[in-house]
Amino acid sequence: MCEGMDLLTATLTLPMSLAGAMAGHVLAGRAVKAVLWSVSPLAEGEPQSFTYERDTFRTAEPGAMQVVGAAAAAGLLFWIAGLAHSWWLAALALLGWLAALGFDLLTWQRVAVSANNLWFQRGLGQTVHQVAFENIRDVAVEERDERYFTLRRGTRNRVCRLQVRMKDKRVVALPKTDAHTGLTEVEEVANQLRQRLRHLEDRESIRRSQVKGSEAAQAAAEQAPSGDADLRRALRKLRRNALTPDVPKAVKLPNGS
Repeated sequence: MCEGMDLLTATLTLPMSLAGAMAGHVLAGRAVKAVLWSVSPLAEGEPQSFTYERDTFRTAEPGAMQVVGAAAAAGLLFWIAGLAHSWWLAALALLGWLAALGFDLLTWQRVAVSANNLWFQRGLGQTVHQVAFENIRDVAVEERDERYFTLRRGTRNRVCRLQVRMKDKRVVALPKTDAHTGLTEVEEVANQLRQRLRHLEDRESIRRSQVKGSEAAQAAAEQAPSGDADLRRALRKLRRNALTPDVPKAVKLPNGS
């Protein structure tokens, strides 16, 4: 009977250990990332308006699933430590859980948009890429089905991401995230980018109009002096004719008068 109870306890505690380790990872990861967004934003020198990031536990991508696997392994080690009543195994499981959290941060992918630039980073501590709006041609949101496994939807998943086409025709594919939960944030970033690009286009159109107007005014100014000089010469001639009209020369009369 005791062996049966031990087997039942072990069977029940396994999913609890796995779920507890992964739920703790999700909560801790969100808290740490929220703090990092505040103290270490992507944008430098200007406030960032919209952001999105890869949802680790929901995005069907190999890198994200590796983090989930690390958190699950820590939970499994917690379960083994409980069965063996081993404190050193429990300490090792805790270290493994912290390592999984660190791995999540090292592979954290996030995107931000500010007033004049697009920013993205693939992993905490990695290079923060800055893309000026002046170099962007257009932007689109890519959404597609993905067959990688997730705990929430198995192999029936959808992912989305922002795609930016540069003026030199290069395409910058930004980080993916789960389309079911993150599409709204990706669309907000895309709409902000589109709005800024339209603003730049309008400003460039105004600048071109001003340049054309200045060129036309300069051309008119260059032509005006010759036209005015001709007009002044014609007026002077008319004035002379009015003051000294052309009349026949006087003829002397026979009586000498």
